[in-house]
Amino acid sequence: MNNIPTPLVMVREFATRMDQPLDQKWGDDEDLEEARFAFIREEFQEIFDESCLANDAEAMLKELADGIIVINGYAATFGWNLDEATRRVHESNMSKLGDDGKPLKNGQGKVLKGPNYKKCNLKDLVEINK
Repeated sequence: MNNIPTPLVMVREFATRMDQPLDQKWGDDEDLEEARFAFIREEFQEIFDESCLANDAEAMLKELADGIIVINGYAATFGWNLDEATRRVHESNMSKLGDDGKPLKNGQGKVLKGPNYKKCNLKDLVEINK
């Protein structure tokens, strides 16, 4: 395995160097939560705007990367391991296959939960800051 840092590791490094809060208890500081969520709203709007323009793939990719950064920043602020949560959600999503090993989809192409679906458990990842 290579030693390329994950987005969460990079965000934690940035927050440490820029003297930003990390590992705060979620729900204790309404202003901090609102500020972190405002970053997500702002990046989502920039992603949306770039998608509507649909004329610069490089700019769109940059906005998507910024979105990942601000979402990881939110998680890091509250001490959540988004890397592990993402792994668990992926594992859960992969359990959506039908008994025949094929995906079940609705009319819009959304993958549905199959008979072997296993919900992920993230409780231990959020309990660290209770």
